[in-house]
Amino acid sequence: MPKLPVPQALRSIKAVGWPVAVAWLMIGGTLAADRGPHLPYPPLPIDARIAPRDTAAANARAAEARSLAEDEAVGGLRQDYAPRPAIWRIGARGSAIYLFGTIHVLPPGFQWRTPLLDAIVRRSRGLIVESVGDDDDAARLIDQAPLGRTLPPLRQRVSPDHRKTLARFVDGLPPDAAALLDTLPTWVAAVAIGYTRDVRAGDLPGPGADDWLTEQFRARGRPVIAIDHTQEVLRAVDAVPEEEQRRLLDAALDAPDRTAAQRRAPLDAWARGDVSPDAALARELNAIRATPAFAKPLMIDRNRAWAAELQRRQHRRGVYLFAAGIGHFIGKGSVIEHLRTRGIRVVRVQ
Repeated sequence: MPKLPVPQALRSIKAVGWPVAVAWLMIGGTLAADRGPHLPYPPLPIDARIAPRDTAAANARAAEARSLAEDEAVGGLRQDYAPRPAIWRIGARGSAIYLFGTIHVLPPGFQWRTPLLDAIVRRSRGLIVESVGDDDDAARLIDQAPLGRTLPPLRQRVSPDHRKTLARFVDGLPPDAAALLDTLPTWVAAVAIGYTRDVRAGDLPGPGADDWLTEQFRARGRPVIAIDHTQEVLRAVDAVPEEEQRRLLDAALDAPDRTAAQRRAPLDAWARGDVSPDAALARELNAIRATPAFAKPLMIDRNRAWAAELQRRQHRRGVYLFAAGIGHFIGKGSVIEHLRTRGIRVVRVQ
């Protein structure tokens, strides 16, 4: 496995895991030794309304310095609405777990926080997230690929009629990134290809809601608790039959280019709190569920396990916040549905 420089930017998107980390290396990571990462990701500011007061002045200066760049990064697609992403609650107010569906990677400057969420963060004794790791996790995940298997080059794993499309994609990569692509499990390569195409089209990835929440809780010395085991999830997905993984790879190469508005629509639906079946967010998430081989380890099994764990935790004294990808909270087989099946009252509070 070639050792590639991991840019600072990677640390801000580590919550998404291996595929996004690989995609970031494809886009610009191999150039980091010469001229740094393409996009700067300064440490996330600690909000003055939540963190100790002595951070307020430093945060104000940092926010002012970044404001113009962030406005440009949003790409001119303005948010003409007040954000209200979905939040649910189980348990009583004095002994409750709030459930917040997040987006792991957001455009810099994208608005999503609300006074209610800030109040929940202030009150919560701890944060429960999908996984917890340090800044080098993404690098370690890449170093451990492909989970003990030796695979043929990617061009031998795509259908013959997709090889030219793959060749055109690889031609646009730095040499080290092209070599890396050949070593990856097929499903990781497929996800990374899709992600890379969106960034090439103009998307600017920044830290997600999970990153901001983790910074707030750690700054206040409050625990950040993992509900999942990252390596177990990766191994479960990696165990999907190779034939299914290659179908995913073909589909990634077949995906049509999307306009900026089309790529942005699911984010706006999330920020508005629109989790209805016909919303842009739900339609995008349905693409994952449409492939049962991947939906089972990524969504179905985890949602069931998470609901059981939340049931065990719901009577603990105090308020806790559970933040995980919004896809786990909507649609058939969601965490919300599993909780209700177990007889637990779930109330949407935002």
